[in-house]
Amino acid sequence: MSALKERVKWRTRRGLLELDIYFTRFNQTQLDGLSDSELETLLDLLETDDIELWNWVGGREECPVEEWKGLVAAIRRS
Repeated sequence: MSALKERVKWRTRRGLLELDIYFTRFNQTQLDGLSDSELETLLDLLETDDIELWNWVGGREECPVEEWKGLVAAIRRS
């Protein structure tokens, strides 16, 4: 596994159990299919606070960053 994927896997470990569950599924089903560019974008997304990220993944709020919307949708579908 590439160093970039390892960084993403490490950053997807969250303090909020619900997010942890989503990201565990996402990592198992989607991570290997992402390009390096998508992985870099995901790393940017993962800088977001857990509560805000949970609101986006849980569908309570729309993600305001256009380049993150596809990843948020993919995480939600996992």
